[in-house]
Amino acid sequence: MVKKEFSKLGLKLGNSDPNLFISRGVYLLLFVDDMLIIGDYKLVDDIKREINKLWKCEDLKAASTFVGF
Repeated sequence: MVKKEFSKLGLKLGNSDPNLFISRGVYLLLFVDDMLIIGDYKLVDDIKREINKLWKCEDLKAASTFVGF
């Protein structure tokens, strides 16, 4: 379901990782129920806004760690 919804947002699976989605200069890495989204600030905000329409999300702002790494 997630892949289908991300596809509707223009996010395509990356070649290197089955949890990496790429679109319009935005990279989204998905791990269970956590996402790391990087790219141009405006594009990241646009993607976050669209994802928030699909699922209840909490924006933790800038990441200092991701999944303990």
